Amino acid sequence: MSEIEPPDYLDLLDGLLQSDMVTEQAMSLSELDGFMAGIIACPVVVLPTEWIGQVWGEKGINSDSDEHAEAVNSLIIERFKQVLFGLYQGFVHPIYDLGDDEQVNWYGWARGISRAMAMRPEAWDRYGSHDGGLGGEDAHEATSSLRELCAYSNLPEDQREGALDLDEKTLGMAPDLIPEAILLLYGVKQGVGIPISVSLTDTQAQATRTEPCPCGSGLTYEECCFPKDQEKRLENTKRAEQEQA
Repeated sequence: MSEIEPPDYLDLLDGLLQSDMVTEQAMSLSELDGFMAGIIACPVVVLPTEWIGQVWGEKGINSDSDEHAEAVNSLIIERFKQVLFGLYQGFVHPIYDLGDDEQVNWYGWARGISRAMAMRPEAWDRYGSHDGGLGGEDAHEATSSLRELCAYSNLPEDQREGALDLDEKTLGMAPDLIPEAILLLYGVKQGVGIPISVSLTDTQAQATRTEPCPCGSGLTYEECCFPKDQEKRLENTKRAEQEQA
């Protein structure tokens, strides 16, 4: 997939997200882009095996073969790597929609971040100046700003006026404020060494046994794949000991 030039690649991905292969539950390209940025900025590990199903909705991909579905998912991972590389380089270029009046519509990107935050809602409380918090007051303010703007983006259009405690100036700056907040939080996460998984085959990066299993079963890691992973680790240890004997 790396051979695909960015414009063609994004056009292909956009077409798939709007095709008959998926239901209306699937994310738009703008929402997907924000969702990935949120996954990357989240202060705990969220594996691709867990989040990628969110992209297509509950009914998944209507594909004729597993190979086809895997190829489509590889496009998602390729875009994820591009977003991550951009953040690593210190920039973020959100894919915003344009309204009928050619005005930037940041709501889809913000809704994507909101969906990413919803996967680990309590984890985002780790950013802040409290005891053991990450990033201090700047990170706390960035997280609070994200939550407010994301909440606003999820409101029906006829309920947005006067909703929440957001003034017109803040809303007008939202297309810049949101990516700046993501970039700041990613820098904090990178600074403390929290890993980011980009592999669909990674199933052992869970922080604790009580978090959701990375296989996507809905059970905790301890209830699902932990026993099998533990058995594999024991087998690998025994094999290593036999080879050294």
